[in-house]
Amino acid sequence: MKCYKFELFADYFQVYLMDTEAADDTSDIWTKEALDIKLGIMPNTLAVGTFRNVDVPLEIEVHESEPEIRLDEWDHAAMGYFTIKSGKCAVFGCTDYLPDAAKIELVPGKYSVLSLAKGLGSIITEWEDADDVYKVILWPSISAEHKTLKNYENT
Repeated sequence: MKCYKFELFADYFQVYLMDTEAADDTSDIWTKEALDIKLGIMPNTLAVGTFRNVDVPLEIEVHESEPEIRLDEWDHAAMGYFTIKSGKCAVFGCTDYLPDAAKIELVPGKYSVLSLAKGLGSIITEWEDADDVYKVILWPSISAEHKTLKNYENT
């Protein structure tokens, strides 16, 4: 397993993972379904929905096969997929300058994605400090499944 940690500005409540050679037009990535699962999916791009509009921690794990995940440790979980053709994935906030974005190496191919968030109950307002954490787990897979596994409801 490889692990990467970032602190990204989640402007407009989103951060991105994108093949560095992708030509995806992300202007329509936030469909109703994407908003519901907090995960926008395009062929070579993922938009991860966040619960705050500030700098947020994002951890990315890359596994060789589907890992075992304990969903009881997370407030929100959604499944998705995307393809990396170039072998390089940019990780950035939606208003960041793409050429300056952090890059991670990924073996070219199709990936399943698990997008996770926890600490969401610590959010009082979107711009104040909180203990929310975001994690994206990737593994090679031909699955094109996308759905919510656990939906956060602020009670």
